[in-house]
Amino acid sequence: MTGSISLITPSYSGDFASCQLLCASIDRFVTGHDMHYLVVGDEDAALFAPLAGPRRRIVPHSELLPKFWPLLRWRKRLYWWAPGLSLPVYGWHLQQLRKIAMTLAQPSERIMCIDSDNCFCRPLDLGVIAQDPAVPLFVAPGDVRPERPSHVLWLENAHRLLGLAPAKLPADDFIGQMIVWERQTVAAITAKIERVQRRPWWSAIARLRQFSEYLIYGAAVTHDPALAARHERVTQSRCLTYWSGAALDEQGLAAFIATMSPGQSAIAIQSHTKTPIGLIGRVALDSRQRDAL
Repeated sequence: MTGSISLITPSYSGDFASCQLLCASIDRFVTGHDMHYLVVGDEDAALFAPLAGPRRRIVPHSELLPKFWPLLRWRKRLYWWAPGLSLPVYGWHLQQLRKIAMTLAQPSERIMCIDSDNCFCRPLDLGVIAQDPAVPLFVAPGDVRPERPSHVLWLENAHRLLGLAPAKLPADDFIGQMIVWERQTVAAITAKIERVQRRPWWSAIARLRQFSEYLIYGAAVTHDPALAARHERVTQSRCLTYWSGAALDEQGLAAFIATMSPGQSAIAIQSHTKTPIGLIGRVALDSRQRDAL
């Protein structure tokens, strides 16, 4: 599909309220896309079914990947296991795998990955991104450094997975909100993983247990001249994120939205800040925010 783009959101029952708000904000502010895919576990498909529509499809795990079995909760965490894995994985690991699998399964040339805790509050025409000759590759230059050990490990495992030489620190980070991928690039990356690791791509990634889908994509593109030529590095996120701090009230949330740059169209308020989802919806979907461009 020439110049096409779709949205992919992996989610689960615990994020349903946030995902419901995301969908409402997409319906209000986002244009130019083919489809919005909500990818969930089969156990959550019925819960998310009411969110489906002409341009939104609920896709259960079983349509994309082999079955993962839930294991007993330990320390309030639910684990998942599939044949071929030495150790079980977390739900957020599954969400990353589903994101990749959905990209491969859908027909649009490009996709935007957007998590449930995002909320649009300004118009965004995704058709502009679809028609751009280059795929935007979000980069946080030099942001993988020893003080961020999780990111260091994720990057090391990305290089190992792809058969690349060890990364030198500091290195670029590729983790962010509203990340754009190219389906053809994801297909090339998963094919390379299978050649290097000699097993299905999802199994090779899941066996690492410590990984980031965005670092895998970014590392692969950066170290492959053909892939890099199809991408353009960008350093500004399209989403303004409130990572930590006290819960925002209406005035604080409105002030936060007011700090958005002209190139940003969405906000992400992290759940651990305890900012009420209903409040986020009331303020973010206020028509005055839409008009304040």
